[in-house]
Amino acid sequence: MMMNPQQVLFDLLDGYAADGSTMRIDEIQAFLLVWLSGPDDVEENFDAVLSEVVGGAPLDENQTASVGDALRRWMDILRQELAAGKLPDLLILDDEDGKADFFSWCNAYLYALDMTKTDWFEAADNDEFEDLFYPIMVLGGIYDEDEANVLGGLSESETGRLQNELPYAVRDIFAFWRVLANKPQTVRREGKKLGRNDICPCGSGRKYKACCGRG
Repeated sequence: MMMNPQQVLFDLLDGYAADGSTMRIDEIQAFLLVWLSGPDDVEENFDAVLSEVVGGAPLDENQTASVGDALRRWMDILRQELAAGKLPDLLILDDEDGKADFFSWCNAYLYALDMTKTDWFEAADNDEFEDLFYPIMVLGGIYDEDEANVLGGLSESETGRLQNELPYAVRDIFAFWRVLANKPQTVRREGKKLGRNDICPCGSGRKYKACCGRG
């Protein structure tokens, strides 16, 4: 029986993740969610995605191919779940203090966002879209220098609320791009608009209003 893609990636890469040679399994999930959510074609950028995930892990050709296959299978699973409106089951590991490491997960998401060819915020040009990123930005430690203590200054309940909102934010970001991609395009009329008193283009010699435009 085929192993699930997360287990394949864990078995091949986790031994190299401790020293930062490659991504941890939680970081891989966050990284993939960006690439399958946004407007850039992940297949066109797959070699770059694979390279970033593998990093400096000394894998042979077969192992690298196995990683690539597992990444594609995992993205298919995540894509199907999000397309069905399901909340993603985020893999949040514990940090060295035994606390849920949302910081690393969110940073991997933001790192992938920096890699995409499309500037999401410029392309979206939508304040409500930018608001979706608030939990990711705060939990990932992205803030202005004069707000350096924003995360540390949050109460335990406020931090917990942001952590609970994170999967909703990821799902809604995915949904935003799907709606935008399927938005009906405005058809522009090319050439001069036909008036009712113009000669009918059918060749009858009569005015349009008395010919094909009659009714």
